Amino acid sequence: MKIGILTGTRPDIIKMAPIYWEAKKRGHQPVLIHTSQHFPYHLFEGVYRDLELPFPPNHLVSYGAVKRMGVHLSKAAYALDESANLGVSKKFETLATNVFSRRPSPAQTVGKIMLELNTLFEGKLKDLDILLVHGDTLTNMAGALAASLNLIPVGHVEAGLRTFSKEPFPEQIDTRVADACSDIYFAATQTNKINLQKEGFDNERIFVVGNTVVDAAIFAAKKGSKSKSFFEKLGFDFTKKLIYLSCHRRENLMHEKRFRAIVESLCELSNEGYQVLWSIRPGTSEAISNYGLGEFVNKHKNMKTVSEIPKYSDIMFFISKCHAVVTDSGSMQEETSALHIPTITIRFVTDRPESIQAGVNLLARPSSKENISKIIKKAVLPEYNKKMRRMNNPYGDGKSSKLIIDAIEKFEGKLIEWEHERG
Repeated sequence: MKIGILTGTRPDIIKMAPIYWEAKKRGHQPVLIHTSQHFPYHLFEGVYRDLELPFPPNHLVSYGAVKRMGVHLSKAAYALDESANLGVSKKFETLATNVFSRRPSPAQTVGKIMLELNTLFEGKLKDLDILLVHGDTLTNMAGALAASLNLIPVGHVEAGLRTFSKEPFPEQIDTRVADACSDIYFAATQTNKINLQKEGFDNERIFVVGNTVVDAAIFAAKKGSKSKSFFEKLGFDFTKKLIYLSCHRRENLMHEKRFRAIVESLCELSNEGYQVLWSIRPGTSEAISNYGLGEFVNKHKNMKTVSEIPKYSDIMFFISKCHAVVTDSGSMQEETSALHIPTITIRFVTDRPESIQAGVNLLARPSSKENISKIIKKAVLPEYNKKMRRMNNPYGDGKSSKLIIDAIEKFEGKLIEWEHERG
């Protein structure tokens, strides 16, 4: 079978990599399609190579990303045109949305991705047996829409994510639209399956497979065993307690009160002897600047910021050594669960309630510094910390990709037929 695998963000690449490995192993033809929704060249390439995916991918739909690659890979054996089979468009330069200016807007990004994918689905990739999209990204929604409108069957990996609110935005819109466009659903948990059933999706098409991030995180944490020196050069002492912080959600960055509460609570923790590594994305950096927090952060010597960690294996290695992780990321709640690392999620709602229910994750509503600090200090208490580490991972046993390919093989050629039978 010819299986399209669509990625656009770091979580997409990470979670789809095991599916590529499994499809390739079974003799199928996996086709990698990347939109460059988030990544500049060096990070994009770093994640692909780190997860042992072929680089460049079969098709790139963002000319801006390919153009940047041309600067860095001038001697590469491919050209920046259609002859390279990269599906390149020269109509736009970037897809990444600036959080504060909202330019390009999420709607513009989705529109551009859809136009480029439509060209592929009408041409080079019109013979896809199925397109796999992932999670709750703009790439996911655009891909599901473009494929379904071209009568290409769609499989939604990590289907059924729900908070039953508009937070996180626009992720809840993305995942709901993708589900509406899909033909087969790969739910990570029973909770996700129940969400889909309640909304009327066919039970026959819903498969509970666990989360492929377990497959990827375990692989990466082991691979990253040589990463210690990378972090020691940044000044981290692995004999002391480590905290990893990731904060990039729009709803946190766009609200000064929320953002200040998060920053102040982690700086307070660093004053108590914890070494905090804060992985900062462009939107986060802009928030720090806009709210005048740069000097405040810098004066806390145990709070270290880093803008880029290209290798996923480096990140997973560091997290595997952490006392706790503080995050507003959706995927990181799953990664930490897979590695049994106590987690504090700084959001008002989460679409990963299973980790909360399992006890490996605590929800810290960013209403005030006091509230966040209270929850974090609870999680790092020795006995409570040990208890959280002993909790079961609710996202599977690292065999999700096998179950996904099993289901695709079972229904090979039947997905479109189902629609015809109903007509």
